[in-house]
Order: sequence, then C-alpha cells, then structure tokens
Amino acid sequence: MREAHIFLEIYRSNSILHRQSGKLLPTSVLKVSAAELAQLSSTWLFDWKREIASSEVFKLVLTENPEKVQGLISMEERRGYFHVYLIENAPHNRGMKKEYEGVAGNLFAFACLRSLEKGYGGYISFEAKTELIDHYQKALGAQRIGNSIRMFIDEARATELINLYFSK
Repeated sequence: MREAHIFLEIYRSNSILHRQSGKLLPTSVLKVSAAELAQLSSTWLFDWKREIASSEVFKLVLTENPEKVQGLISMEERRGYFHVYLIENAPHNRGMKKEYEGVAGNLFAFACLRSLEKGYGGYISFEAKTELIDHYQKALGAQRIGNSIRMFIDEARATELINLYFSK
C-alpha cells in the first residue's frame, strides 16, 4: 500500500536548456498538491489528479518562475529502491519545437537522488513504453530486466545522473 509523506524540502538542480536562447536555466523540484494538479490544462497526456491519490508527485519548475510546470514525475518508495510510475514533459516541452531540453533526465536524476538519500544507492525502476526502451538505455544508461519493459538505473549510473543534474 502506498502511503503519503510530508515533503517540504526544495531540490535545486543545475538546469534545463532553453532551446531558443541556448541558455542553461536553474530549476527546482517541488512536491505537488492536488489543488495544483487540478489546475493543469487538458493537454497533459496522463491523469495526474488520479495519480496523486496513490503516489508522490513532484514538479520541475524554473527557479525564477515556479508557477510554470516544466514536467511531472510520480514515484513510490519500495523496499531498497524507488519505483517511478509516470514521468511527463509539459506540453510545451514535447516534440521538435519543445521549449526546454533536459526535463525528463532531470526528473529521473531527482528520483535517483531521493533513492540515494534513503540509503538505496540511487537505484530506481520504471516500466518503459516499448518504443522508448532504446532511448532510455542511451540517454539515461538504464538497463532492461530480461526482455520485459521493466528497466532500472543502478548505483553507478544514478551517481552520474545526480552529478550531472544536481551537483553544487
């Protein structure tokens, strides 16, 4: 059974890339409230209002503009690791004309960071859509479990992702 946790800390990450200007902009990861999710536009692909009822949901925002969500992630602490249920770029960060790059990588690195802080070595798991398996292997260094869609990020790769997105 999933249980709700109180999460007050703000995680500050190095940045995401603004494609038009080429500038790296600092970001923050914050826990999302149900009220905030109720205000999301209908152009999001997943039902985040339903997701928050059963797992923790966090948002990635620009540090200087915390009202505009850049991406969302839901996860659950399990025995020895964190499992990521959903991850989604904001509608303006999808496709060839996306505004920012690095949103999903930043959110996966955040999941690894939470796992590391809990003493799990940064291990996370998730289930990938079949067409994204190769992408996650190349972009995140994720490994596939057998021939399934279940993937994981191990301690070594988690450390690399955390250092890339969250180093001081």
